[in-house]
Amino acid sequence: MAPSTPHLGRLTLRNYRNFERLECEFPETGVAIVGPNGSGKTNLLEAIYYLEVFRSFREVRDRELVRFGESVFRIEGEVAAATDVGSIAAAYDRAQKIKRVEVDDRRIDRVSVGIGSVGVAVFRLEDVEIVRGGPRVRRRFMDVALSVAEPAYLAALQGYRSSLAQRNEALRRGARDEEVEAWTDGLVEAGARVTASRADWVRTGTGRYGEHYREISGGDDARLRYASSVLRADPEDGEPEGDPAVWGERFRRALAATRERERRRGVTAVGPHRDEIRFVVDADEGERDLRSYGSSGQQRTAALALRLLEADRLRERLGREPVYLLDDVFAELDEGRSDRLLALLDQGRDGQVILTAPKPGDVALRDGDLARWRIRNGAFLS
Repeated sequence: MAPSTPHLGRLTLRNYRNFERLECEFPETGVAIVGPNGSGKTNLLEAIYYLEVFRSFREVRDRELVRFGESVFRIEGEVAAATDVGSIAAAYDRAQKIKRVEVDDRRIDRVSVGIGSVGVAVFRLEDVEIVRGGPRVRRRFMDVALSVAEPAYLAALQGYRSSLAQRNEALRRGARDEEVEAWTDGLVEAGARVTASRADWVRTGTGRYGEHYREISGGDDARLRYASSVLRADPEDGEPEGDPAVWGERFRRALAATRERERRRGVTAVGPHRDEIRFVVDADEGERDLRSYGSSGQQRTAALALRLLEADRLRERLGREPVYLLDDVFAELDEGRSDRLLALLDQGRDGQVILTAPKPGDVALRDGDLARWRIRNGAFLS
């Protein structure tokens, strides 16, 4: 790692999960955190990731992150470079239901301003659910990845959700067409920007995703596809290439085509809230959708390739390596896939690595030279 490469330095936790108080200084190259299940390994990585997007990667509410018997948690981190140190902090008060975020010791009014301040790429054993879980899980992945990568994306997503809620309420009440249409313009404008960003992320990333999949699997071909409900309702003319104006026209036509269905069901039938990603591989019988027909090994490979693509995009935005958080990711990979993933992470990716493992023998990354910290019951052992 170059000496000037930013990395996570000091981290302080207070009343977060099973940590009453923890202070540590991470080495610039990284560390392997070793301990049994339930010792706090994943909680520690979750706390670091919280400073990136101000929400848990387990998709739980903030109040569940407060240590039992306490009312407030606080996380403080420092991102250190050769000549500068920046700070990021987050706290949540369970009694008042208030979240506070500080960047460089200044409180920010909008949490969205601080998103992506650390630069974190996370890999988890549970990432396989992105592939084999329901569409909502894949939409959430896209929304988090793009909120970090594109500053305007989160604002568009929030605008879309607000218009969608109002429009759906009007449909549920059986409101007149004029009232429903009053929310349609905002829905289309924000939804077109959301869809254009998602579809472009998938379209421009599928080649690199395929390369990562091929390297981890040992040679199989794979692709990503953006499954748009708008295009299913309005299939003419193919897929627009990242132009929100064209997506908006298609979205409006799709809404017109599904108007009767909306009236019957009382909800908006098409839009980004109905979209998702498809993971496909080539097989003897043709393309195979990995969610329905993939093996466990194929699904895990797809999830890892997707996370590597996300890390690539983050590295491009930052102009430097991200901090890599690896939460027991090798536990359920066969030896071949595990070795090839290790090679991918070791070659050309020299960012700080903070990984967890249940046993010291499971730590092979960076040629096994990472510092090793043992953890038990929310505390590091000397």
